[in-house]
Amino acid sequence: MIRVIVRISLTAIVLAAALANAGAQAQSPLTLSVVERMIQPRDPAVEQTILRAQRSPTDFGQSVSALARMGEWEAVEELLSSISARRFNEQQKTAVAEQITATERLQIANRPEMTPASVETLDELFTLRRQSLVAPDRLSQAIDALAQPNADQKLPAIRTLFAGGDASVAALVHAIVSTDDSSKRDAWLRAMLQIDDHSGPEALRRIALYGTTESRTGATSALIRMAPNGQIEKSPFLHDLLMTLYRTPPADNEATADPAATLVADALANRSVTSPSRQDVVEMLRSELAEAAQEARLSVRELGRADVWVMNPQRDGVKAQRIPDWVLKFRDASDAAARLVAIGDNEHRSVAAQLAAMVSYDVVADPDWGDEKQVAAFRRDVLAPALDTLPGVSDIDFILDALNTATQAGDEPAALAWLRLISPQPNVPAAAWLLPVGDEVSPLVQAIDDANTRVRYEAAAAIARLAPTEPYAGSHRVRQRWQQMSELSDRPIAIVLENRPDVRAELEALANQAGVEAQFVSTAVGLQDVAALGEDMRLILCKRRPVDASGVEMIDLVRRIRVAQDVPMVIYTDPQPRVAEAVMPSEPEEDLSGLNEAELQARADEAAIKPDRYGVIGGIDNIEGVVHRELLYGDLDVDHSGRETIDLGWAGQRRWSDESLRAGIIREMVRPRTVAGLYDVLRESRSRRHLPPLSPIDRTHYRQLAEEALAL
Repeated sequence: MIRVIVRISLTAIVLAAALANAGAQAQSPLTLSVVERMIQPRDPAVEQTILRAQRSPTDFGQSVSALARMGEWEAVEELLSSISARRFNEQQKTAVAEQITATERLQIANRPEMTPASVETLDELFTLRRQSLVAPDRLSQAIDALAQPNADQKLPAIRTLFAGGDASVAALVHAIVSTDDSSKRDAWLRAMLQIDDHSGPEALRRIALYGTTESRTGATSALIRMAPNGQIEKSPFLHDLLMTLYRTPPADNEATADPAATLVADALANRSVTSPSRQDVVEMLRSELAEAAQEARLSVRELGRADVWVMNPQRDGVKAQRIPDWVLKFRDASDAAARLVAIGDNEHRSVAAQLAAMVSYDVVADPDWGDEKQVAAFRRDVLAPALDTLPGVSDIDFILDALNTATQAGDEPAALAWLRLISPQPNVPAAAWLLPVGDEVSPLVQAIDDANTRVRYEAAAAIARLAPTEPYAGSHRVRQRWQQMSELSDRPIAIVLENRPDVRAELEALANQAGVEAQFVSTAVGLQDVAALGEDMRLILCKRRPVDASGVEMIDLVRRIRVAQDVPMVIYTDPQPRVAEAVMPSEPEEDLSGLNEAELQARADEAAIKPDRYGVIGGIDNIEGVVHRELLYGDLDVDHSGRETIDLGWAGQRRWSDESLRAGIIREMVRPRTVAGLYDVLRESRSRRHLPPLSPIDRTHYRQLAEEALAL
């Protein structure tokens, strides 16, 4: 009996000591001592799952997946942290990742119990898994299996291709355009449409436009095959097929018929369909280009992104790329222009529109486009062939006419590209670029007052590159622009129309928060003078009632200045004064309970002969028979202090939004206290611009260039 008591006492002492030291011991929660397991033993299911992970990489991944579903995050951490010690190779790590779902991966990565090292290990597993899914050899074997008659081979192959995603579509497209076997092509087409019935045909359309002769023929054959019930006239790709039908053969192979065009002609003949004339197809494609270019100019810079196809270097396949949604609009316009180039539309205005769409996409895709190599390549590969189709038109006349069209249409990327193409040429005087057109100065000189800051500075830079030595129309204005550029500050400016010192201090702090430098004016005329300088303006803040103009006149004064036409305007009113209302003590009611009838009658008679505030004896409310009091004394109960005024934001948008979308960004609001009040206006203005704002490096570049030009 005594021995039993001693044993029980010793056990109790050990347990008490373990409990007391549990919080002080700095050992890992995953390494449980014998005593801790006696206190809180691990779930047998968890123990068995961890033991199962010792068998193979597949069992290891299944164990991690099972523990994640059970919510045993400490055990998951224990397994993931042991991967490095197990020395798995890439194939074994891929087998582990195959057993863990994407949902489980997300849950594991977001748990606080996971260490950064374990999360990195998990990411590495899934990276290897992704590389395995899109491995070219794996996809090639699956594509070959699709063409086999054995159904047992097709099912695993289609599963493999589904797991590959865009890489599988690209591999299938390459196989489709490279084969001459119609049965294989049909099998691969069915698989491609099952995986993605939208991006697959888009890839074929792109190859049919930009591919080599062989790949274009294969893509055209596939587009014809996808016509519903073989009815090519109802094909959703009819425009692409008609473009192929009238496509101009390459200059080095004019005598040989285009095989793709022959396929389209045969398909139309088999259906006894009368194909439209070449001129009808050209007009149709011109309409598509005009519509696409308009959508591009009206596009909004947002955060959305799109997955698109781009040609591989060999031009016999595609690869996936992600670009912003608004850039995709410019790419669609460039593709529409490429169709007109392929069909050989050589009308002057159409050629100018084609090149403008192409070069606009180049600039929005790379805002720094325009170095010597890029300019030389564009002149050689795009501009020179286009000018060959326009006899009697020089490159100077073409570029200046295209520049004028771009600035008038508000196509900022195209205008910037044409300006960067202007450079000195051998045996060509600088005056050729600066000759006036009728009563107007040269389009190059006009561009120095463009509504976009970068465009007008680039125009001044182009004239500086030409280094004219002879007088020309508008030279004084050009020197003024150089002078203004040489004084560029490190920050953009915000013009503020305000003359109250306390409000100026508030708005200056607000401008600093917005990252701009405030320039204050006191009158609408002063606002007009500062805006006309053409500095890098980001915002115009105006009080509602300047001393020398009404609100609508102030808006018109600013919007009639070309360089300030697109600058967002905020017209503010003062907030209501914050006055604490004093609580007036209510007058105590007089106690009339102690008065007799005679005394009450005397008080009533006294009130009846006492005039009120309107001079009516006894009070106007007590006059019997007076129904319309306003007939006697006017609208006594109407408060005229809150009379509604015109909304200047609405009026400004109605008057100027037709000029440009950016010109309509005019808002009326209560004077903002923080920069958050200006966020919507600044964001909308930025979203409507397709060129980036000037960076500090750009400012330094333009400042130095202007100083050098003034020194000549």
